[in-house]
Amino acid sequence: MRMTRCFLLTAIAAAGCGGYTAPDEVTLGTAVYTQKAPGADFKPLSTYYLDPTMDVFEDGVQKPSEALPSSSATLIDQRMQAFGYTKVATVPPPNTSPAASVGLRAAKLSSTYTYYYSYCDYYWGWYGCYPSWGYAGSYSTGTVVLTMLDLQTDPPVGVQRQVLWVSGLYSVLTGVQAESSVKFNNALNTAFDQSPYLDTH
Repeated sequence: MRMTRCFLLTAIAAAGCGGYTAPDEVTLGTAVYTQKAPGADFKPLSTYYLDPTMDVFEDGVQKPSEALPSSSATLIDQRMQAFGYTKVATVPPPNTSPAASVGLRAAKLSSTYTYYYSYCDYYWGWYGCYPSWGYAGSYSTGTVVLTMLDLQTDPPVGVQRQVLWVSGLYSVLTGVQAESSVKFNNALNTAFDQSPYLDTH
């Protein structure tokens, strides 16, 4: 599925981020950051669509998308279904939203530098941006940003689709493939473990 995407990446001083700074566990090693949108209510949600591809950026430059690792996709499916969501597997036509309550999409960020960043993605017909609320911090190479977008409510033209939940999985896709998969999957489990509010039961 072809999509137009936008990635905004800016190296700026911490003061310019409204005082946000990266915690030591992020700058010095692997960590998992999660946050839900203020006021988000997950109880009424019922279905999800997991995009099978990941956006890829190297030093802020977009590269061809990659397939989400199959073991990671399976893990996300298991955790979402344990929270009470039903998977929607039908791939939507271009520029059309999946027929689901929420959509999950990942982006892999690779860099030789440390940045403060804002991430925007144009898919399913509307923009979703991170952080329009939440954490503006630095990341290490091999970081994955996993976003959950509201697909139930179509925003007005020119308005961003609401990001309901975001997770920064820092420095997880590095090294050899098997090692990376273990780190990535461990980080995903941590992200879901520390986000019990996603449960719809």
